[in-house]
Amino acid sequence: MEDNRINILLIEDNPGDARLIEVMLAESTAMKSHLAWCADLASGLAHLTSNVIDILLLDLGLPECSGLDTLKVLQAELPKIPALVVLSGLLDEDVALRAVQSGAQDYLVKGKIDTALLVRSIRYALERNQTEEALREAHAELENRVQERTAELASAVAALKAEIAERKLAEEHIQYMAHYDALTGLPNRVLLQDRLVQAIAHAYRKKSQVAVLFLDLDYFKHVNDSLGHQMGDRLLKAVADRLQECLREGDSLSRLGGDEFVLCLTMLAGSIDAASVAKKVQDELNRPFTIDGNLMHVSASIGISLYPDDGKTAEALMSAADTAMCQAKKIGRRNYQFFTQALNKAVQDRVEQEQLLRLALLRDELELHYQPQVDLESGEIFSAEALLRWCQPGKSATSCSTFIAVAEETGLILSLGEWTLRQACRQLKQWQDAGHVSMRVAVNLSPRQFYQDGFQQNIRDIVISSGVLPSTVDLEITEGILLQRNEDNLAKLHQLSEMGIQLSVDDFGTGYSSLAYLQRFPVDGLKIDQSFVRSINQDPGATALVIAIISMARSLNLKVLAEGVETEEQIRFLRSHGCRYGQGFFYSKAVPGNQLLQLLSNQSRRSGRL
Repeated sequence: MEDNRINILLIEDNPGDARLIEVMLAESTAMKSHLAWCADLASGLAHLTSNVIDILLLDLGLPECSGLDTLKVLQAELPKIPALVVLSGLLDEDVALRAVQSGAQDYLVKGKIDTALLVRSIRYALERNQTEEALREAHAELENRVQERTAELASAVAALKAEIAERKLAEEHIQYMAHYDALTGLPNRVLLQDRLVQAIAHAYRKKSQVAVLFLDLDYFKHVNDSLGHQMGDRLLKAVADRLQECLREGDSLSRLGGDEFVLCLTMLAGSIDAASVAKKVQDELNRPFTIDGNLMHVSASIGISLYPDDGKTAEALMSAADTAMCQAKKIGRRNYQFFTQALNKAVQDRVEQEQLLRLALLRDELELHYQPQVDLESGEIFSAEALLRWCQPGKSATSCSTFIAVAEETGLILSLGEWTLRQACRQLKQWQDAGHVSMRVAVNLSPRQFYQDGFQQNIRDIVISSGVLPSTVDLEITEGILLQRNEDNLAKLHQLSEMGIQLSVDDFGTGYSSLAYLQRFPVDGLKIDQSFVRSINQDPGATALVIAIISMARSLNLKVLAEGVETEEQIRFLRSHGCRYGQGFFYSKAVPGNQLLQLLSNQSRRSGRL
């Protein structure tokens, strides 16, 4: 791997599937990679023989060779195959499983792949391949030793017996390493699969239930980051010991890797038994751990699936428990959740929306609308906020509020954010070239964009290449970014400010509004959240808060803009208390760029400038 990048070869005859894989890898912030794509097996073999490849993604449905025959051709043509993940269709999952049994490290089913699953599968395949390679080398070394010793001590029967015994022990150790986690000694994913299959078969015969508890430690990354991986490993071993205390007779515990554990519970009478074990796990982990004199606290999010209600195969039960675990994290962590069909539908809808959103980027189905920002004194438009819209064929334009959460979760927000800023700057340039030289544009900034490596340089490149002045671009940031009080965040904001880019705090007042961070960070303006503006003269608390925000902003010499302005009464109130700028339906809804240009032209004609 060069520069920590994983060299990936994809052999896939479908350009659309190949493009989706490419986009998923590009969007991942958890793994750096370089992808090469070959559309047929022959060119893939040629690429493998002339390039260093860390992992191979192989479609089992190639026209010229399909199914297990594809894997047999690779094994026959190549002396050594890199880590291998096979790709199968929805109806070929059994073929993919046989491919894993025949040498592949993992498999993925097309149509069920998302970014997190793809990255996890690649990492797992690399780890497993490295382990298998180490085992092969150890076995080869052992074979050489046995041969050398046998040749040297051919006459020494006792020594030969000792060597045979040593070889037997080594092979047992190899088998152990292939089925058990090296750190904790717990069964690994391979042995878990075997035990879960056996448990399901037994439950089928006995008409009983099996539960899978998928456990993920909360915020474990903080332990590694603050105390180091060695301390983290010791804590994982201590957690494994605690979890084993929660097992009943016949139950089993496995470690999948990282901070993920799975409990397989057998001979259940119902979901109450599974909930009882989950509660016991929570109680055990809530007790503090003492590692090398350090008092450490751990909690876990647990997802529970039941056989046969939630799935009749090991894979289905694992997937359902994983989904439930993600739900437990989503609603606050330190809890357990059972899998439900409603949850499954929500997950499937989210996966489908992610795939449609990726295609929307490729098909140019996204566009920007612009809501005018107005000087409340003169009524003139001086800027516009860029708002993303999804224009699916045959449907009306969809507001970004319906899909932005999926974009944030999957990392697509990075591509969407960059696209939005680039398009907004191009539109601003068109307005300015049409004679509206003082026009500005405001663009919302996602926290994930802000924390991305190279973020400041990317912003600079986009703004400069568009031909607009940085001072005419206003980036709207959330209060959450300011609350992360570290030197890196402060340095990024100062670099943006030094470029000349304006910085505004969006939806001010909805979070932890603090005078202290406004004084520390290079902020140019505040936007009063529309929920407060709508409540002016209706809710005394909201009205007082609007007055306080305006007063605070003026005392710090910050521009203040009110969102959601809809009535003349609101405008009079805002003007009387010193708020000079606003936006809302009173002036205009968000409109396409050409319509906003018409508004600007009408405004200029009224004022006699054009």
